[in-house]
Amino acid sequence: MATLKVCLIQFLNGFKDSLVGCIKFFQRQNTILASQASRAIGKKQLSKNDKFYTNLIQSCILNGVFLFLCICIFNFILMPVLNLIAFKLISASNHNLINNYLNPCFQILFSSVWILPVFLLCKLFNLIWHQEIADIAYEFKYGKSKTNPNQSFSDLIADIVFSVTMQLIFLIQSSLMSLIPTLWLSTLLGHFHTSFLYALYAFEYKLCNKGLDIEKRIEHIELRWPYYWGFGLSMSLILSVADAYIYNAALFGFIFPAFILSAIESDSEKLEPIMYLKHDLNSETGYRTHQFRIRLFKLSIYVTDYIFKFFMKRFKPKNTKPVQHQSFTIRKTN
Repeated sequence: MATLKVCLIQFLNGFKDSLVGCIKFFQRQNTILASQASRAIGKKQLSKNDKFYTNLIQSCILNGVFLFLCICIFNFILMPVLNLIAFKLISASNHNLINNYLNPCFQILFSSVWILPVFLLCKLFNLIWHQEIADIAYEFKYGKSKTNPNQSFSDLIADIVFSVTMQLIFLIQSSLMSLIPTLWLSTLLGHFHTSFLYALYAFEYKLCNKGLDIEKRIEHIELRWPYYWGFGLSMSLILSVADAYIYNAALFGFIFPAFILSAIESDSEKLEPIMYLKHDLNSETGYRTHQFRIRLFKLSIYVTDYIFKFFMKRFKPKNTKPVQHQSFTIRKTN
């Protein structure tokens, strides 16, 4: 009963922090800036403040205005105009050809030469701006990021590639939930998976700056799963209103910086792992505490690990020696 209470409290705190954490971040930042107003602020600190707010505003404009506007122009102006022209030029007896063949061709053609390049450009800028927003926000609250002195540059690249691959496979795992024939169960499991995925997206910047590798980041989340479930659930529910992928991606890019700031503002690293009592005859009390860990990412990590090992064996260079790194093997040339 006590474990259930702790899970519920963590879940509600996670849900609350995801929504109000961003507001708390700006309130704390405004307080700091107000206290510094009476004395000279260093040029470096002022420059970081400017860069932080510039990236934040640019990200919101790019996703919330530019990308969304391009999509709306394409769907509600360009396509109707092209259809109208086609209906005028083609006889009424062949109007079915427009709906069945010409319209899909228009969709594919203009999506390829207009929407897709704009979308990929936005994804590239989001990748850069979100990283800078997270790094500056982390430094505002915690100071300089912690780096692992034993981690080489190649290990860092391997960690990033492994993390991105694992997240992609977990995204596929989440999408497979839609194949469940029971609608309510499919929706519930879909939100359950995407909640953890979005929580991992938001907290990865913070946990990386704290010097945690992918194995420790996943362990941290799975041992405190109620909090991260609640944190990611709010984002999952918001994004569920956009059914089409392109609209979903635009909305994600628009709101994601707020969740990054909420993740940095939260004190989730201070949470204790979820524990439960289990019968143990060797214990004096007859019970022993065990960690209540939900290994939701286990399958994705296993598949990613298998993919890495497959390619490393297939493209194994000569005169190499294996170097162990986390759960997969990296080989460096002598």
